[in-house]
Amino acid sequence: MTQPIRVVVGPLGGTGIAEAVAAVDGVAAAIVPSMDAVPAALEDASILVSFRWSDAWIVPSLRWIQSVSAGTDQFPLEALAENHTILTSARGIHEVQVSEHAIGLLLAMTRGIARAAAQQPSRTWAGMAPVELHGMTLGVLGLGVIGEGVARRAAAFGMRVIGTKSHPEAYRGVAEAVYPPTETLEVFRRADAVVITLPGGDATRHLVGAAELEALRGGWLVNVGRGAVVDEAALIAAMEEGVLAGVALDVFAVEPLAAESPLWTLPGVLISPHMAGSSPKYGERLAALFARNLRAFQGAGEWENRVV
Repeated sequence: MTQPIRVVVGPLGGTGIAEAVAAVDGVAAAIVPSMDAVPAALEDASILVSFRWSDAWIVPSLRWIQSVSAGTDQFPLEALAENHTILTSARGIHEVQVSEHAIGLLLAMTRGIARAAAQQPSRTWAGMAPVELHGMTLGVLGLGVIGEGVARRAAAFGMRVIGTKSHPEAYRGVAEAVYPPTETLEVFRRADAVVITLPGGDATRHLVGAAELEALRGGWLVNVGRGAVVDEAALIAAMEEGVLAGVALDVFAVEPLAAESPLWTLPGVLISPHMAGSSPKYGERLAALFARNLRAFQGAGEWENRVV
Protein backbone atom coordinates (compact mmCIF):
# COMPACT_ATOMS: atom_id res chain seq x y z
CA MET A 1 0.00 0.00 0.00
CA THR A 2 1.36 3.41 -1.00
CA GLN A 3 2.20 5.68 1.91
CA PRO A 4 0.31 9.02 1.89
CA ILE A 5 2.38 12.10 1.12
CA ARG A 6 2.95 14.44 4.05
CA VAL A 7 1.67 17.95 3.42
CA VAL A 8 1.86 20.94 5.75
CA VAL A 9 -1.07 23.34 5.47
CA GLY A 10 -0.26 26.75 6.89
CA PRO A 11 -2.60 28.80 9.10
CA LEU A 12 -5.40 29.88 6.75
CA GLY A 13 -8.25 30.77 9.07
CA GLY A 14 -11.78 29.47 8.70
CA THR A 15 -11.84 29.32 4.91
CA GLY A 16 -12.34 25.57 4.46
CA ILE A 17 -9.17 25.38 2.34
CA ALA A 18 -7.19 23.31 4.83
CA GLU A 19 -9.96 20.75 5.18
CA ALA A 20 -10.39 20.51 1.39
CA VAL A 21 -6.66 19.95 0.84
CA ALA A 22 -6.57 17.37 3.63
CA ALA A 23 -9.33 15.45 1.86
CA VAL A 24 -7.29 15.02 -1.36
CA ASP A 25 -6.53 11.34 -2.05
CA GLY A 26 -3.05 10.24 -1.11
CA VAL A 27 -2.42 13.11 1.30
CA ALA A 28 -1.63 13.10 5.01
CA ALA A 29 -2.10 16.73 5.99
CA ALA A 30 -0.71 18.49 9.03
CA ILE A 31 -2.86 21.58 9.55
CA VAL A 32 -0.78 23.93 11.68
CA PRO A 33 -2.41 26.52 13.97
CA SER A 34 0.20 29.27 13.68
CA MET A 35 3.16 30.47 11.63
CA ASP A 36 5.53 29.51 14.45
CA ALA A 37 4.41 25.88 14.17
CA VAL A 38 5.33 25.54 10.49
CA PRO A 39 9.11 24.82 10.79
CA ALA A 40 8.60 21.84 13.10
CA ALA A 41 5.86 20.46 10.85
CA LEU A 42 8.16 20.72 7.84
CA GLU A 43 10.77 18.45 9.44
CA ASP A 44 9.05 15.40 7.94
CA ALA A 45 7.21 16.98 5.00
CA SER A 46 8.27 18.26 1.58
CA ILE A 47 5.08 20.12 0.56
CA LEU A 48 3.62 23.33 1.97
CA VAL A 49 0.24 24.90 1.20
CA SER A 50 0.16 28.51 2.37
CA PHE A 51 -0.68 32.14 1.72
CA ARG A 52 1.74 33.52 4.30
CA TRP A 53 5.49 33.17 4.24
CA SER A 54 8.48 33.31 6.60
CA ASP A 55 12.11 32.87 5.58
CA ALA A 56 12.43 30.47 8.51
CA TRP A 57 10.44 27.99 6.43
CA ILE A 58 13.17 27.46 3.83
CA VAL A 59 14.50 24.04 4.76
CA PRO A 60 16.32 21.51 2.53
CA SER A 61 13.38 19.11 2.60
CA LEU A 62 10.90 21.67 1.19
CA ARG A 63 10.37 20.68 -2.44
CA TRP A 64 7.08 22.37 -3.39
CA ILE A 65 4.88 25.23 -2.19
CA GLN A 66 1.32 25.58 -3.40
CA SER A 67 0.34 29.20 -2.84
CA VAL A 68 -3.25 29.80 -1.83
CA SER A 69 -3.18 33.19 -3.60
CA ALA A 70 -2.81 34.20 -7.22
CA GLY A 71 -0.14 36.72 -6.31
CA THR A 72 3.20 35.38 -5.12
CA ASP A 73 5.11 38.55 -4.27
CA GLN A 74 5.25 37.45 -0.62
CA PHE A 75 7.54 34.54 -1.55
CA PRO A 76 11.36 34.89 -2.00
CA LEU A 77 11.63 33.56 -5.55
CA GLU A 78 15.43 33.57 -5.79
CA ALA A 79 15.86 31.83 -2.45
CA LEU A 80 13.30 29.19 -3.41
CA ALA A 81 15.08 28.56 -6.70
CA GLU A 82 18.39 28.17 -4.87
CA ASN A 83 16.72 25.69 -2.53
CA HIS A 84 15.30 23.79 -5.54
CA THR A 85 11.79 24.45 -4.27
CA ILE A 86 8.98 24.64 -6.81
CA LEU A 87 6.35 27.35 -6.28
CA THR A 88 2.91 27.23 -7.89
CA SER A 89 0.26 29.93 -7.62
CA ALA A 90 -3.52 29.73 -7.35
CA ARG A 91 -3.96 31.81 -10.49
CA GLY A 92 -7.33 31.20 -12.12
CA ILE A 93 -9.41 30.07 -9.14
CA HIS A 94 -10.36 33.62 -8.12
CA GLU A 95 -11.92 34.81 -11.37
CA VAL A 96 -15.60 34.44 -10.47
CA GLN A 97 -15.59 35.94 -6.98
CA VAL A 98 -13.07 38.74 -7.57
CA SER A 99 -14.76 39.80 -10.81
CA GLU A 100 -18.16 39.89 -9.10
CA HIS A 101 -16.72 41.87 -6.20
CA ALA A 102 -15.10 44.43 -8.50
CA ILE A 103 -18.33 45.04 -10.39
CA GLY A 104 -20.23 45.12 -7.10
CA LEU A 105 -17.95 47.85 -5.73
CA LEU A 106 -18.29 49.84 -8.94
CA LEU A 107 -22.09 49.59 -8.80
CA ALA A 108 -22.12 50.50 -5.11
CA MET A 109 -20.41 53.78 -5.98
CA THR A 110 -22.04 54.71 -9.27
CA ARG A 111 -25.59 53.79 -8.23
CA GLY A 112 -25.25 55.49 -4.84
CA ILE A 113 -25.77 52.22 -2.95
CA ALA A 114 -22.87 52.86 -0.57
CA ARG A 115 -24.22 56.34 0.28
CA ALA A 116 -27.73 55.00 0.79
CA ALA A 117 -26.43 52.29 3.14
CA ALA A 118 -24.49 54.89 5.14
CA GLN A 119 -27.68 56.97 5.57
CA GLN A 120 -29.78 54.06 6.79
CA PRO A 121 -28.71 54.04 10.49
CA SER A 122 -29.75 57.70 10.82
CA ARG A 123 -33.02 57.07 8.94
CA THR A 124 -32.03 59.74 6.45
CA TRP A 125 -34.09 59.92 3.25
CA ALA A 126 -31.95 62.03 0.92
CA GLY A 127 -32.06 62.02 -2.83
CA MET A 128 -28.97 61.43 -4.94
CA ALA A 129 -28.14 61.27 -8.62
CA PRO A 130 -26.80 57.82 -9.58
CA VAL A 131 -25.12 57.30 -12.93
CA GLU A 132 -25.23 54.39 -15.37
CA LEU A 133 -22.43 52.01 -16.22
CA HIS A 134 -24.00 51.57 -19.64
CA GLY A 135 -22.03 53.59 -22.18
CA MET A 136 -19.04 54.20 -19.89
CA THR A 137 -15.49 53.23 -20.82
CA LEU A 138 -13.90 50.88 -18.28
CA GLY A 139 -10.14 50.51 -18.07
CA VAL A 140 -8.91 47.19 -16.68
CA LEU A 141 -5.30 47.16 -15.51
CA GLY A 142 -4.14 43.59 -15.95
CA LEU A 143 -6.18 41.66 -18.50
CA GLY A 144 -5.29 38.26 -17.09
CA VAL A 145 -7.78 35.65 -15.89
CA ILE A 146 -9.40 37.95 -13.32
CA GLY A 147 -9.13 41.07 -15.47
CA GLU A 148 -10.83 39.32 -18.37
CA GLY A 149 -13.57 38.19 -15.99
CA VAL A 150 -14.14 41.83 -15.04
CA ALA A 151 -14.06 42.82 -18.72
CA ARG A 152 -16.72 40.25 -19.68
CA ARG A 153 -19.05 41.32 -16.89
CA ALA A 154 -18.53 45.00 -17.70
CA ALA A 155 -19.30 44.37 -21.37
CA ALA A 156 -22.55 42.70 -20.30
CA PHE A 157 -23.50 46.00 -18.64
CA GLY A 158 -22.94 47.80 -21.93
CA MET A 159 -19.54 49.24 -21.06
CA ARG A 160 -16.75 49.74 -23.57
CA VAL A 161 -13.66 47.98 -22.20
CA ILE A 162 -10.01 48.90 -22.68
CA GLY A 163 -7.04 47.76 -20.62
CA THR A 164 -3.43 46.76 -20.21
CA LYS A 165 -1.56 43.51 -20.72
CA SER A 166 2.14 42.68 -20.75
CA HIS A 167 1.89 41.39 -24.33
CA PRO A 168 -1.04 43.17 -26.01
CA GLU A 169 -0.38 41.45 -29.32
CA ALA A 170 -1.32 38.11 -27.77
CA TYR A 171 -4.62 39.33 -26.31
CA ARG A 172 -7.84 37.60 -27.33
CA GLY A 173 -10.82 38.87 -25.37
CA VAL A 174 -13.63 41.40 -25.15
CA ALA A 175 -11.53 44.56 -24.64
CA GLU A 176 -11.64 46.88 -27.65
CA ALA A 177 -8.18 48.36 -27.09
CA VAL A 178 -5.24 46.89 -25.19
CA TYR A 179 -2.08 48.75 -24.20
CA PRO A 180 1.25 47.69 -22.68
CA PRO A 181 1.86 48.62 -19.03
CA THR A 182 4.06 51.51 -20.19
CA GLU A 183 0.89 53.19 -21.51
CA THR A 184 -1.10 52.91 -18.29
CA LEU A 185 -1.56 56.68 -18.21
CA GLU A 186 -3.30 56.53 -21.60
CA VAL A 187 -5.85 54.07 -20.19
CA PHE A 188 -6.63 56.51 -17.37
CA ARG A 189 -7.02 59.34 -19.89
CA ARG A 190 -9.55 57.35 -21.95
CA ALA A 191 -11.52 55.70 -19.12
CA ASP A 192 -14.50 56.79 -17.03
CA ALA A 193 -13.67 54.12 -14.45
CA VAL A 194 -10.66 51.89 -13.84
CA VAL A 195 -10.45 48.48 -12.15
CA ILE A 196 -7.04 47.25 -10.99
CA THR A 197 -6.46 43.48 -10.98
CA LEU A 198 -2.65 43.55 -11.09
CA PRO A 199 -0.34 41.46 -8.89
CA GLY A 200 2.17 43.05 -6.56
CA GLY A 201 5.94 43.31 -6.97
CA ASP A 202 8.52 45.83 -8.09
CA ALA A 203 7.10 46.04 -11.62
CA THR A 204 3.70 47.29 -10.43
CA ARG A 205 4.58 49.20 -7.26
CA HIS A 206 3.02 52.69 -7.38
CA LEU A 207 2.15 52.19 -11.04
CA VAL A 208 -0.89 54.35 -10.27
CA GLY A 209 0.13 57.72 -8.89
CA ALA A 210 -0.85 61.37 -8.97
CA ALA A 211 -0.66 61.69 -12.78
CA GLU A 212 -2.92 58.70 -13.38
CA LEU A 213 -5.46 59.84 -10.79
CA GLU A 214 -5.56 63.33 -12.28
CA ALA A 215 -6.12 61.78 -15.73
CA LEU A 216 -9.20 59.98 -14.33
CA ARG A 217 -10.61 63.18 -12.83
CA GLY A 218 -14.32 62.84 -12.14
CA GLY A 219 -14.18 59.06 -12.54
CA TRP A 220 -14.15 55.99 -10.34
CA LEU A 221 -11.31 53.69 -9.26
CA VAL A 222 -11.58 50.12 -7.94
CA ASN A 223 -8.59 48.10 -6.66
CA VAL A 224 -8.99 44.35 -6.19
CA GLY A 225 -5.38 43.54 -7.16
CA ARG A 226 -2.63 44.51 -4.74
CA GLY A 227 -2.55 47.57 -2.52
CA ALA A 228 0.98 48.64 -3.43
CA VAL A 229 -0.03 49.17 -7.06
CA VAL A 230 -1.57 52.46 -5.95
CA ASP A 231 0.44 55.23 -4.30
CA GLU A 232 -1.77 55.63 -1.22
CA ALA A 233 -0.37 59.04 -0.32
CA ALA A 234 -1.22 60.31 -3.81
CA LEU A 235 -4.66 58.69 -3.58
CA ILE A 236 -5.41 60.33 -0.23
CA ALA A 237 -4.35 63.71 -1.61
CA ALA A 238 -6.50 63.20 -4.70
CA MET A 239 -9.58 62.33 -2.65
CA GLU A 240 -9.02 65.28 -0.31
CA GLU A 241 -8.95 67.52 -3.39
CA GLY A 242 -12.05 65.93 -4.92
CA VAL A 243 -10.22 64.61 -7.98
CA LEU A 244 -12.23 61.37 -8.23
CA ALA A 245 -15.95 60.77 -7.93
CA GLY A 246 -15.23 57.68 -5.88
CA VAL A 247 -12.70 54.99 -5.03
CA ALA A 248 -13.33 51.46 -3.75
CA LEU A 249 -10.46 49.53 -2.21
CA ASP A 250 -10.31 45.88 -1.23
CA VAL A 251 -6.51 45.82 -0.84
CA PHE A 252 -3.96 48.07 0.82
CA ALA A 253 -0.20 48.54 1.00
CA VAL A 254 -0.26 47.41 4.65
CA GLU A 255 -3.04 45.18 5.96
CA PRO A 256 -5.10 45.45 8.02
CA LEU A 257 -5.53 49.11 7.14
CA ALA A 258 -4.38 51.20 10.10
CA ALA A 259 -7.19 52.70 12.19
CA GLU A 260 -5.64 56.16 11.79
CA SER A 261 -5.61 56.04 7.98
CA PRO A 262 -7.58 58.92 6.42
CA LEU A 263 -9.02 56.42 3.94
CA TRP A 264 -11.51 55.24 6.57
CA THR A 265 -13.29 58.59 6.74
CA LEU A 266 -12.61 60.38 3.46
CA PRO A 267 -15.83 61.12 1.53
CA GLY A 268 -16.16 58.98 -1.57
CA VAL A 269 -13.98 56.13 -0.31
CA LEU A 270 -15.50 52.65 0.00
CA ILE A 271 -13.51 49.97 1.85
CA SER A 272 -13.88 46.20 1.94
CA PRO A 273 -11.45 44.14 4.09
CA HIS A 274 -9.54 42.16 1.43
CA MET A 275 -12.53 39.90 0.86
CA ALA A 276 -12.84 39.93 -2.95
CA GLY A 277 -11.27 36.48 -3.22
CA SER A 278 -13.49 34.91 -0.59
CA SER A 279 -15.99 32.29 -1.69
CA PRO A 280 -17.64 29.19 -0.17
CA LYS A 281 -16.23 27.34 -3.20
CA TYR A 282 -12.65 28.52 -2.69
CA GLY A 283 -11.55 25.42 -0.82
CA GLU A 284 -12.79 22.95 -3.42
CA ARG A 285 -11.25 24.99 -6.26
CA LEU A 286 -7.88 25.20 -4.53
CA ALA A 287 -7.96 21.51 -3.61
CA ALA A 288 -8.69 20.54 -7.23
CA LEU A 289 -5.72 22.61 -8.42
CA PHE A 290 -3.54 21.15 -5.66
CA ALA A 291 -4.54 17.60 -6.67
CA ARG A 292 -3.53 18.25 -10.28
CA ASN A 293 -0.19 19.68 -9.20
CA LEU A 294 0.29 16.77 -6.80
CA ARG A 295 0.25 14.47 -9.81
CA ALA A 296 2.96 16.65 -11.37
CA PHE A 297 4.95 16.42 -8.13
CA GLN A 298 4.72 12.65 -8.47
CA GLY A 299 5.90 12.79 -12.08
CA ALA A 300 2.51 11.93 -13.56
CA GLY A 301 1.39 15.25 -15.02
CA GLU A 302 2.26 18.83 -15.94
CA TRP A 303 2.59 21.66 -13.42
CA GLU A 304 -0.10 24.33 -13.46
CA ASN A 305 0.74 27.94 -12.58
CA ARG A 306 4.41 27.19 -11.91
CA VAL A 307 6.23 30.35 -10.81
CA VAL A 308 9.64 28.88 -9.85
